Amino acid sequence: MTPAPGLIAIRAHRITPFRLFVSELRAYPGRVAGAATAFAITAACVSAGVLLLATSIGASTSRDAAVAAQAEAAGNLLSLLLGLLLMSSVMVIGSTLSLWTAQRQSQFAVCRALGVTAGRVRRMIVADVVRLALLTSAVGAALGALPLAAAGHRLLIGAGLFPSTLGLPDAATGLALTAGVCASLCLVGVLAALSAAVAAGRADPIGLLKDDGAALAPRRSRARLITGLSVVVLLCGPIVLVMLVGGLPSTSRAAVAPALALMIIPTLAVLAPWIVPSLTWPVGILLRVVDRRVGRIAAAGLRAAPVRTTAIAVPVLIAVGISVTLLGAAGTVDAAVQRETQQSLRADGVVTADPGTLLPAIAAPYPGGAGTALIATTVTAPKNTAAPFAEFTPPAAGARAWGVDGDRLGTVLDLGVHAGRMADVKGSAFAVSANQADAQGWQVGRRVRMTLADGTAQTLRLAAVFDRALAFPEFVIPARLALAHTAHPTAEQILLTGRTSTWPVRHGEHVYPRSAYLSSFAPRSAIDEISVRLTVGVVTGYALLAAANTCSLAQRDRRALRSHLRALGLGRFQLLRCVLYEVLGAAAVGLMLAAATALACLMPLASAFGFGRPVLGDWWAAAILAVVLTALVLPGVLTAHPLRGIKRQFSQAAS
Repeated sequence: MTPAPGLIAIRAHRITPFRLFVSELRAYPGRVAGAATAFAITAACVSAGVLLLATSIGASTSRDAAVAAQAEAAGNLLSLLLGLLLMSSVMVIGSTLSLWTAQRQSQFAVCRALGVTAGRVRRMIVADVVRLALLTSAVGAALGALPLAAAGHRLLIGAGLFPSTLGLPDAATGLALTAGVCASLCLVGVLAALSAAVAAGRADPIGLLKDDGAALAPRRSRARLITGLSVVVLLCGPIVLVMLVGGLPSTSRAAVAPALALMIIPTLAVLAPWIVPSLTWPVGILLRVVDRRVGRIAAAGLRAAPVRTTAIAVPVLIAVGISVTLLGAAGTVDAAVQRETQQSLRADGVVTADPGTLLPAIAAPYPGGAGTALIATTVTAPKNTAAPFAEFTPPAAGARAWGVDGDRLGTVLDLGVHAGRMADVKGSAFAVSANQADAQGWQVGRRVRMTLADGTAQTLRLAAVFDRALAFPEFVIPARLALAHTAHPTAEQILLTGRTSTWPVRHGEHVYPRSAYLSSFAPRSAIDEISVRLTVGVVTGYALLAAANTCSLAQRDRRALRSHLRALGLGRFQLLRCVLYEVLGAAAVGLMLAAATALACLMPLASAFGFGRPVLGDWWAAAILAVVLTALVLPGVLTAHPLRGIKRQFSQAAS
């Protein structure tokens, strides 16, 4: 019997956004948990980052030059971290809200059938997102912002990037900044849900009732294909062309590899619906070999639901691909710098200084030995108009250089001179690295118009070309020029020959014998080390959060299938293996793409530095792989409940 139109209108009038949201929380708390977790974690992390950034901005105006420099370095790091947090949060929140909206299609179908207009359905979706975002963001910021900010504050102080006397903002400022973060995340959530809200409002109620809501990721579409191919042509293509240009040095071409990875991985993520199905076949064969009966069922599930497989494989590709590429590039460069330093250092000792302590630009004689000061300065080379893409190259900036006479430098460092003589670097002569000489087209004896640190232009003669410039500056000028044209000249290091124990150590200075210096040598600064770790941690964490939400929602949509498998005779542990095989199979597809991308980007870098393979040299790679598998397996198993009895499986499917 068809209800009267007035009754339908009354029912539609009683459907309020708040009631629908409360019923969603009561009936399907697991659906809301993924989006709530994403909002809470993002609010806590971003609020902590904003508090630390406000602290660094306030300290950057300090009259103390050392404190201002430390605060500026910390501010740059925090700006990078906040940018990554915001980009990752948009990806995770957007995908999670899309999945949540897709799961609620049956609710929207009932609402439309009861007379709720399309505009009201859209407003209900937006209202639910606003409620969820404000509530969970406020809870996450209240519980996690201050502890995370305090932990980051201690970390930055320990790394020498924050003065120990610098504290966090006061309570009123912190509350205002946290409220701004929560409001911003609410806006991000609304923008992320707009497309799903518009699609739900446009869809036909009958079509929504027929849809099972299992769409876990964007399907193949012409717009997605055009976007992916455009990225390949417009972004990846020019980078590959730069790597293949013969005029660039080998190390410069290889250094482009990490940038290529950052372009390839998002491109593969966009084109995954076309790539992943072809990779499920070898994974399916492996599963059938490992477990003949259950593996066959899991392989069929992977092939039958490529959208679900893609949704799990893409976060794995992003997490593992980016983290392994960044860690591999950093480890390979570190190994090359370490090897070059060991090969080059001839001095008996090295004098270094703590941050804020200045070494003298002239090393005074001391009993039992002699010191060679490596004066820190900069030089600017003229622009090479004959180089490839010269018209698109910005004006050259001041390059790092040392001010030291060639005869003194040759006794403490072997830079691998292959053209000219280092001893001739005196008067108005200079030395340059082979990479720089090749890029500029310079030969020994050529006169070059150089700009010194104070802006003075002077013509210098090229006296020597050296190979080892990875761990050292690319320019060496005479000490006289560095002292005369550098404001407040100081030494970057002082290299000692003779007895090192008799050097007069001042406050903030450290003297290391050669063996001790090489054993404790750190190729990267603290700020670079923290930047790499934070980048890997943020990208991996958010990608795995998206993967965990996807696995949980995917298993929640397959309740009927699991109950049918139990009815067909599949045991509890066989069903458990089936769930594990499907999750691990989808993860294997993502790992295959990540491994191929990482090797393609890191092998040129390793070969340019003379290594047979990339150097990871870090436990982070193994830890990330373990975290990836844990983040995929646990949500899937906990949501599927494969060890439940067959009656509970059917009752769960009916609900």
